[in-house]
Amino acid sequence: MGSYCEIYFDKTEVCGAKSAVPDHFCALFQESDRVVRPSDDEDDESPDVVYEACRAVVLSRLDLLGCTANVARERLMAWLAATRETWEEYRSDGAWAEETAVALRSFSVDEWYRRAPEVLATLYSREDATDEVDRHMRDRNGDGWLWFDGYGSLMSLRALLDACADVRSVTLDITALIGGGWIEPDARVCEDRRASAPLDPRPLATTVILAEGSSDIRILQRSLVALFPERADYFSFFNHAELSVDGGAAYLVKFLKAFAAARAPLRLVAVFDNDTAGRQARKQAGALGLPDNMIVVALPDTELARRYPTIGPQGEHVVDVNGKAASIELYLGQVALTKDSVLRRVRWSGYNAAADAYQGEVEGKAEVEAAFLRAVANCSDPVEARKAYPELAEVWTAIFYAVEKAAEAAERKLHDRVADVE
Repeated sequence: MGSYCEIYFDKTEVCGAKSAVPDHFCALFQESDRVVRPSDDEDDESPDVVYEACRAVVLSRLDLLGCTANVARERLMAWLAATRETWEEYRSDGAWAEETAVALRSFSVDEWYRRAPEVLATLYSREDATDEVDRHMRDRNGDGWLWFDGYGSLMSLRALLDACADVRSVTLDITALIGGGWIEPDARVCEDRRASAPLDPRPLATTVILAEGSSDIRILQRSLVALFPERADYFSFFNHAELSVDGGAAYLVKFLKAFAAARAPLRLVAVFDNDTAGRQARKQAGALGLPDNMIVVALPDTELARRYPTIGPQGEHVVDVNGKAASIELYLGQVALTKDSVLRRVRWSGYNAAADAYQGEVEGKAEVEAAFLRAVANCSDPVEARKAYPELAEVWTAIFYAVEKAAEAAERKLHDRVADVE
């Protein structure tokens, strides 16, 4: 008979898989989503084991995988056009296809989104169809119109979740697989699966973050866990310290050249400082013609840096240091940047002839980082952490956006390649 795992929207069963958890189911969750709770069945003493996340979190993860609302709608439009064409061809062969071909002429993408919630909610409880479209959407033999991109596919799940706006949580239930002996009770399913496919770009591989140095990586890694813990498993970090790898903006450009030359398939994000050297290096990286899986971003401009105290040969001034001296330390919150009740100054240190601009950095960088790392370790509420570190929240929002756009473009290209083959 076999055992199954299932995906649920709230308490509505959506889809399932036999004997194992598919990679694309794991891609919706991370290990921190695992919940062990008493069984709803009074006759069963074994606990239920599930992975569960709220709707907004799952949608944000689907965005990172390129399964955005826009791409899902585009994929649905393409499916509808192809299905209409197929059934018109069937219709020319005989009257048996007439009713379906006619129904498809008036069926629309918006109609699919309108019908999907009711079809899904009654898929396993009602057999009678209200019309020809309803009959095909209820088809559970694999060709049903509900699963336009394939049964249980991430793109179909994205469209269904967009259609079901009242859904509060998404759950992967692996209880039966554990009970059937297919999975060990203490198996860390999502974590183990990601670890086994580190370079596979779809769908479990993490996005690798590169930065100018080990301190940048430390800060980004700790801040992701504190500010956006629900996405922590979707990123990994280049480790400068492990093999004493050199750091700096120029070296980051060299790393990108090396990865591009090696045709590394993993998705990379290179994060450059928002200072003179970083801006110059980012410009160089942008001119390399990097492959689509290699993304280049700079730390964003912030309001804090628009009026920031500085010191140099001309004395002390409050100026806009965005693009000139905004290394990552300027994103660590005003508490970490404050000494003796005033903000630590940016000290101008040199002239960059190539950029025709001066370079600066905040005084006491190591102390700023140490203060931040002590404080962020005590953050248990991500909402409060984002309020405490708004500049870091902006950094991660920019990274998320860049990854989503790259993944979205990759999904479109993949679909176009498959369509060309077919």
